[in-house]
Amino acid sequence: MGAPAFPGQARIVVPGAQIQFPNTGPLVLGTMGSRFLARLVDGLIIGFPLGIIMMILQFAVVASDPDMWWVVLLMAPLYSITMLLYEGMMISSRGATVGKSVAGLRVVTANSAGQHGAGTGSGPAFTRIAVMILPALVPFLGGFISLLMMLSPFFDEQARQGWHDKAAKTYVISTKAMPMY
Repeated sequence: MGAPAFPGQARIVVPGAQIQFPNTGPLVLGTMGSRFLARLVDGLIIGFPLGIIMMILQFAVVASDPDMWWVVLLMAPLYSITMLLYEGMMISSRGATVGKSVAGLRVVTANSAGQHGAGTGSGPAFTRIAVMILPALVPFLGGFISLLMMLSPFFDEQARQGWHDKAAKTYVISTKAMPMY
């Protein structure tokens, strides 16, 4: 399919299925089903403990003093900051969160793709999650924008890059063995 258009971009080997960097063989792109599973697992890892904390806060603080209703408004920023730190640190150091590991996925850049288990570094990792999660803090439209970010890999038939991946120059690849034809 030719050389990449810009440095740091992968060459498309098989549209929507395989990419390749100069220092790697062909890499299989992660499927949308695997990406959904990873997001679900990570959401449970972060959401369940935070849900318990918020229930405790709500019953302990708000129920005893209704004037403290604003404590409930802390949930969205608390979730966003926690997700930003969790995903940013995991992707920067290992290239995968717990959910991505369960789903057999890894986030790579041109520099990390050829190194087994290497992270992307903090710049790409935190850019990627910030672009996805921070819009959720905007009242009314923010959640819709974040949802579009999560669905945006559907709009890229060549490399399955979401808008957050494009901003960070990352790709989501499968860690499972490539099928032999």
